[in-house]
Amino acid sequence: MKIKSLIPVFLLTLGFMACNNDDDGGNTVEVRDVAEVEAEDDAELQLYLETHFYNDEDFQTPTEGFDYKIVFDTIAGENAGRTPLADQVETMTIDFQDVPHKLYYLIVRKGDEEKGESPALGHQVITRYEGSLTNGTVFDVSNVAVPFNLPIVNGVNGFNYIFPKLKTGTGKAENPDGTITWNQDYGIGAVFVPSGLGYFNAAQSGIPAYSPLIFKVDLLTFNELDVDVVLISRTETASSPDGIPSHLEDVDGDGDPRNDDTDEDGIPNYQDADDDGDGILTEFEYDADGDGVPDDSDGDGTPDYLDPDNQIGNN
Repeated sequence: MKIKSLIPVFLLTLGFMACNNDDDGGNTVEVRDVAEVEAEDDAELQLYLETHFYNDEDFQTPTEGFDYKIVFDTIAGENAGRTPLADQVETMTIDFQDVPHKLYYLIVRKGDEEKGESPALGHQVITRYEGSLTNGTVFDVSNVAVPFNLPIVNGVNGFNYIFPKLKTGTGKAENPDGTITWNQDYGIGAVFVPSGLGYFNAAQSGIPAYSPLIFKVDLLTFNELDVDVVLISRTETASSPDGIPSHLEDVDGDGDPRNDDTDEDGIPNYQDADDDGDGILTEFEYDADGDGVPDDSDGDGTPDYLDPDNQIGNN
């Protein structure tokens, strides 16, 4: 099981979705009413959270050799007295097709509180993860560190939001055999995703349509991204980094760079090599004098790279 790129031509490597190794894509079924599905999904997730617990005692008093993996189990029998996940998760609300969807997330270990940092949408996270259905079926897993460019598009939108809630650890050690051991202080968490923030009606191999999803993640580290492209023709693009890290192209400051599209060309700024659409690439308008401050040549309060009326770059 791999996470595959399903990318419109101008998005390059930013589209990721979970699917089987056969890479045959999703099978779309009849589209149901979004609000109706959201209510069903939330009821299913709430029931799961009320009837399951995780191995919090293992994290509180880890024994030698503990692998720091989250394990979910049913509250029953000898586990009847365990604390339900419903008492430990936090929530946030994300819209899908104008319908608010509740996303539940569990912070098992925040990460290193002093030296650790939290990524934003627009960073590349290095993570280990496991994806499963609420019945426990695992549909995707990576026990080795893999990169994901946030925000993930054309895939599980809900997967994006757990990472900014965590912090990195204090690094890693390279072993003589070439393997890497990560210091045991990285962020660990899980996110419980309604289908509207997952694949909704697009069934994947191992994932039926309208399935709520559960992801366990380790946030090992993260990197800056600068992945803008320039459109050469209707079907051809070229990579043209604009010199602005993607996480800094959140113009409205709402934490999500996907809805910032200054020139309204359908390509958000963090993927657009010419943010204001004036024919001058952003890299030549952002900080031409090299003082570390975005240029505003006409002094109107709008930086040149976001100001189509500024023509200083043509002089």
